Amino acid sequence: MNIKVDLDKKFELPAFARWLLAILGALVTGGVLLALVGANPVTAYVDMVQGTFGSLFDLSLVLTEMVPLVIIGLGLLIAFRARIWNIGAEGQFMFGALLGGAFALHVPLATPFLAVPAVLVVGACAGALWGLLVALARVRWQVNEVISSLLLNYVALFVFAYAVRKPLRDPGGFKPTSERIPDQFELADFPVDEIRVHIGIILALLLVPLVGFLVNRSPFGLRATMFGMNPEAAQAAGVNTSRMTVRIMLLSGAFAGLAGIVQVLGSEFRLSNNLATGYGFTAIVVALISRLRPVGVVVAAALLGALTLGGDVIQRTQQVPRVLTMVIQAIFVLFLLLADRRREEK
Repeated sequence: MNIKVDLDKKFELPAFARWLLAILGALVTGGVLLALVGANPVTAYVDMVQGTFGSLFDLSLVLTEMVPLVIIGLGLLIAFRARIWNIGAEGQFMFGALLGGAFALHVPLATPFLAVPAVLVVGACAGALWGLLVALARVRWQVNEVISSLLLNYVALFVFAYAVRKPLRDPGGFKPTSERIPDQFELADFPVDEIRVHIGIILALLLVPLVGFLVNRSPFGLRATMFGMNPEAAQAAGVNTSRMTVRIMLLSGAFAGLAGIVQVLGSEFRLSNNLATGYGFTAIVVALISRLRPVGVVVAAALLGALTLGGDVIQRTQQVPRVLTMVIQAIFVLFLLLADRRREEK
């Protein structure tokens, strides 16, 4: 027994080596799949790297893809640390985009200095409201938040789809989309000519240290962590578990709603079904890969964003089926999660 323990300790790999092996294993597995469909794995991977980091424009696309993933991932990090499994970020994202976009379309605020903060607050409050429904279902009726938050995704999606087809539809258009939002609500581009990304990336990065302080240094974060580790002990120590559940879901939903309206103001500029691209679900993976650390959320969002755009690149250059690019993305995520799981078992 002692010999086994000693051997385990002797051959334990550092975290960096485990992650490197996981990436290597994913590359090899993905390369085999690419070869099976007739693509050249080496050329495909070179195309992925060049198509995501080969120029400042390509880097801008990765940064733009990162923005909603970072913001939603930070909100999910708060919930997951407290062992509240919010699977409803997609619906909260859509609801924030819907109410925030409706506000931008119908409330006449003339100056960007007032218009942009106001609509961001509306989007965040809308996402918080959608998250509150999950918290109330758990607190009042003991409904598991995984079930309620997942089902509310579909409610938000159908409400959004109805809104852009009927009450918010552009009367002069032929597609189910709203009118373009007024110029004063749009997020400006980053003030560097070669980088085409809106300033939502600055907002996302500023939220990282804020969330880091909240979860690691503030009394709220310590109580939330205690609640996640042992709710009964937390309650015995004076933590109001019902109130904590509500606060955490409000925060988590607010981050997702904020991401939704940022996506509208910075990238889409109108309400349309194109918003339903799965950012809320992808951000769950981002939060898990990050090991619930704010800085890790940025790294994980960059990885997922690069994989998504890289998959689009090889779909064009190597004629790889879309479904295979999604499988390759999933393989990378799976290998990274397995490497992290191995570390926990040690």
